[in-house]
Amino acid sequence: MQITENLIIQCLNELEKNTTDKKVYKDYYEGNHSIIKNYAMQDSRSNMKLVFNFPRKFVDNETGYLLGKPVNFVSKTDDDEIIDAIDKNISHWDKEHNIHLRKSSEIYGESYELNYINQDGEFCATILNPLNCFVLEDGTAERNGILALHKFNRSFDENTYLDVYTDHEILHYIIDDGLKLQGKHTHIFDRVPIIVSPANSERKSGFHDVISLVDAYNAINSDLVNEISDHRNAYLVIENAKIEEEDLLRMKSMGIIQVPKGGSVKWLTKDINDSFVKNELDNIERKIFDMMDQVNFNENWAANTSSLAIRNKLLNLENRVAIREAMMEQVIKKRLKNLFIFLSKKEGRYFDYKDIAIKFTRNLPTDLVGLADVITKLQNVCSQESLLTLLPFIESPKVEISKFKSEQKQIELHNWDGLDE
Repeated sequence: MQITENLIIQCLNELEKNTTDKKVYKDYYEGNHSIIKNYAMQDSRSNMKLVFNFPRKFVDNETGYLLGKPVNFVSKTDDDEIIDAIDKNISHWDKEHNIHLRKSSEIYGESYELNYINQDGEFCATILNPLNCFVLEDGTAERNGILALHKFNRSFDENTYLDVYTDHEILHYIIDDGLKLQGKHTHIFDRVPIIVSPANSERKSGFHDVISLVDAYNAINSDLVNEISDHRNAYLVIENAKIEEEDLLRMKSMGIIQVPKGGSVKWLTKDINDSFVKNELDNIERKIFDMMDQVNFNENWAANTSSLAIRNKLLNLENRVAIREAMMEQVIKKRLKNLFIFLSKKEGRYFDYKDIAIKFTRNLPTDLVGLADVITKLQNVCSQESLLTLLPFIESPKVEISKFKSEQKQIELHNWDGLDE
């Protein structure tokens, strides 16, 4: 496709539309819920607005569950060099990067990873989102990017800038009553260096389906708190008597009220059916957790609950996260593909990203005794590297094997020295 200024402007218009549509998700994640602006205020009454930030809780929990443990890389051909190359070039930043990338995807429905070479000649990546980036795809099953826009501002600068990425160059514009080209330069990746990271196949926010439930939960809790608070403004009802204002002040200070025969004094208060309100709140809360396939860990759990029992309770979340894992795996493979292009041009070393198996480890309490038993029983069935990926505290199985062999050599040398003496 020919890249023209008209096409760039059309994409820029789509970016502006996405900004309007997607900003609501950012607001909900940050706690700026609908109730803040749309709560029905009442004059001379309590008008507290309570916000229960379920979206942040769910996004952070799901991201931590999937990526709280580092992603492991295993060479299918047992190539130490390819693992060393990955470890050297991205292992110092990829864990935190993966977490923020996944979190951004869950908030907006999709996020973007920009691969680039920094001033020190190192392979790096940064995260963009639908509020500042738009990717035009080719419409094929692979959904390859053919053009990408990154709109941004700089500190203490009133101009708005736009970088346009094609498969071979980056065009730099200033947006000022149109587009003004400031310059361009080539990049090394031979493809648009921005990778789309979807939250799901529909590319909707991870908490899109529970926004209305969260709004209802916020509103009911706010109404309930305000009802209780307004009890402070209960009215004193005096029947069959007339009392002057100055007499009321004396009665208040003395703590005594005198009324004629047949008169009565009582407080006018409001009755609240707390059981009905509690049941409704509990029902909404359960539905919110059910819709998000999450488990409410605030419930009372037995202290000796096993990791297997926890996994059974997390079955629905596990199924949900398994889909996210498959999508995250594709993002990481595309990152490795770009990394290997960089290494081929910088160092003349050629690697195949398809040789890498990507291993995710769930961030759960682990039964290390049970895992050790499994590893022992599979010693003669699976490779040592594959078995080490099962252990959550092993960040790099290849490095761990190397350390183990080195220690064994040291022990053998020490034993030989002892025999010589």
